[in-house]
Amino acid sequence: MSSSELLDRSGQQAPEPPRGLWHHRDFRRLWAGQTVSLLGSRVTELALPVTAIVLLDAGPTQLGLLNSAQYLPVLCVTLFAGVLADRVRRRPLLIAANLGRASVLTAVPLLAWLGGLGVWALCAVAFATGVLTALFDVAYQAYVPSLVAKEQLVEGNSKLQASRSVAETAGQGLGGTLIQVLTAPVAILVDCAGYLFSAVMLLRIRTPETPPVRPDGARPSIRKEIAAGLRMTLHSRLLRVIMLHASWYNLLWDIVLVVFPLYGIRELHLGPAGLGVIIAVGSLGAFGGALSAGPLGARLGVGRTMVLGMVVASAATLLLPLAPGSGSGTGHLLLGVGYVLNGFGIAVFNIHSITLRQATVPAELIGRVSATFRFLTWAVIPLGGLLGGLLAAAVGPRAALAVTAGGLTAGALVFLCSRTAVRS
Repeated sequence: MSSSELLDRSGQQAPEPPRGLWHHRDFRRLWAGQTVSLLGSRVTELALPVTAIVLLDAGPTQLGLLNSAQYLPVLCVTLFAGVLADRVRRRPLLIAANLGRASVLTAVPLLAWLGGLGVWALCAVAFATGVLTALFDVAYQAYVPSLVAKEQLVEGNSKLQASRSVAETAGQGLGGTLIQVLTAPVAILVDCAGYLFSAVMLLRIRTPETPPVRPDGARPSIRKEIAAGLRMTLHSRLLRVIMLHASWYNLLWDIVLVVFPLYGIRELHLGPAGLGVIIAVGSLGAFGGALSAGPLGARLGVGRTMVLGMVVASAATLLLPLAPGSGSGTGHLLLGVGYVLNGFGIAVFNIHSITLRQATVPAELIGRVSATFRFLTWAVIPLGGLLGGLLAAAVGPRAALAVTAGGLTAGALVFLCSRTAVRS
C-alpha cells in the first residue's frame, strides 16, 4: 500500500497534498524544540554516571542502580501515561513534562554546590526524569497527528528521526566537552536549558488541538482504559505483527549492546575510542535512513519499506562477528558498514511503523496504543541484557554475536514473509 492509499480510504481521489513541512511554522517549532532537548538529553545521559563516578566514587553496583533508575519508569508508568495522553490535550502535557524535567535536573548542580549530593539522590533524579520522559514520549507520538496532515506523517516522522540521529552522534561528543570544561553537574544545566527551550517552542504553537471527547460523557476507570489500549493493539493483526517483530529485535539487539563492547575491546583490541567511533557511525546510518524513508515509502509503499528496513537492520549484524581479530582495516570496515546499515534500516523501520500506528489508530486511542506498544516492546530489553551476559560467558563474545545475528536475521525473514506487514 502506498502512502496515499494508506491515508485515503474513501475511494475518492485524494486531495492535493499540502506543502512540505518546511513551510509548516508550528511543526518547525515542535521540531526545533525537540532537536535541542534531545541534544541536552544526551549530555545528561553521560553526565549522570560521570557525576556518580567522579564526585561520589560510585562502584559498579551503584552505577547499575543508577542505570535501572533511568529505565525503570518505562515499565512502571508508560501504560498510565497512555491513559493520561488520551484524557487531556497533549500539548499542555508536553509543556508540563519539559518544565518538570528542567526543574528536577537542577537539583543535581544545586545539591553538588550545597554538598548534599549522593548516589541515592542521583537515582531519585534519574527516576523522576525518567517518569516525565515516559510521559513526554507517549504524548509526543500521539500529538504529532493532530499537528500535521495525515499525508505528511512520514515526512514529519522522518525529520524528527533525523534530529534524534544527529543528537545521538553529536550529543555524546558535546556532553564530553561540556563535562570536561564545566564539570558534570554544571553540564546538566545545558539539558535544563534545552527542555526550557522546547517548552517555549511548544507554547508558541498556534495550531488548535481538539480536546478529547467521551461519547457517553463518562470516564471509565484507568484499568479499563489501559485494557482498551491493550485490546486495540493485540486484536489488530497489523499492530500485533509489528509489535512482535519489534520485541524480537529489541530482545536480541540488547544482547548485541551488551556483548559488542566486550568483543571489540578484548578480541578486536579497538580501545575505548575506536569502540566509540564504530558505535557512533550507526547514528550516521540512522540519519541517512531518516532522509531516505520518505522517498522509499513513496516508491515501495509503507508496509514494504518498513519490512525492508527491518531486514537490512537485522542482516547487517551478520557482519559484526566476521571482523578479523588483528585490528586490521578490513575488520574496522566490516564493523563500520554493519553499524551504518543497521542504523539505516532501523530508522526506516521505526519511521514507518510509527506512521502506520498514527494513521490507522483512532485519535481517542492513539496515546494508549503508543503506550502499549512501547511498554511491550521495551519490557524484553532487561532480559536481553541478562541473556547477553550468559551467552558470552558460555560460548565467547564472537560466537554470541554470531548466534544473535542469526536470530535477528531469521526473525527479519519471518517478518518479510508476513503478508500482513508487506501489504499494509
